[in-house]
Amino acid sequence: MNNKLKTAWIEDDKSRKACYRKRKICLLKKLNELTILCDVSAFLIIYGPEKDELVVWPSRPVVQELLEKFLRLPLADQCRKMLDQKAYLKERAAKIEEQIRKAKKKNHDMKMKDILHKIQEGKPLSEFETSDLIDFILFLEEKMLEIQERVELLEQHVPQGAGEKEKGKEIENNAVNIPRNENITGGICSSNNMGENEKSGFRLMGVDIKVGHLLHEGNNGGTQK
Repeated sequence: MNNKLKTAWIEDDKSRKACYRKRKICLLKKLNELTILCDVSAFLIIYGPEKDELVVWPSRPVVQELLEKFLRLPLADQCRKMLDQKAYLKERAAKIEEQIRKAKKKNHDMKMKDILHKIQEGKPLSEFETSDLIDFILFLEEKMLEIQERVELLEQHVPQGAGEKEKGKEIENNAVNIPRNENITGGICSSNNMGENEKSGFRLMGVDIKVGHLLHEGNNGGTQK
């Protein structure tokens, strides 16, 4: 198993100089490969640990030429994509934080999906933790809002003056042309008849949610421990 090198100043003088020589050769080799493989211009200046040690690659005339070319650029172009160590670490930290945020959201959605399946299987709401039910309600509200936004987007394609029946058909026909959220399929079924409404629902994250079932369970079960 390879031990990852700790990025820190090497205290031992002999080990530090050995590391410098080894990595300097490796750096020059990689930079040379980059210029050949990608047909780009590059130079390298290294001030070594000894006062009189200066490494200039590939040559002083080439370095001078590239520096003058760089300085002729507008200031905005000179600073574009320029990173110092602080800026680089800040960028890396931001990417890691974004990855953590996405992982947390994925875990949260999986947990909510598990609750959905358990409700569909008939588990009483009273058997869930209150905190989980609160999170579940907020999750459903978020998804219902996404569904509502999708419905409104579909309704924008319905011709003016169309009847309710024609609107429903038009929305259904237009639905195939609207990008879908991977967690939301189908739509909201509604009816003015209460009996029919209890049988209606929507499909969320691959699970059919019956509105009447949730309402009935919520009214009779409760969330108190």
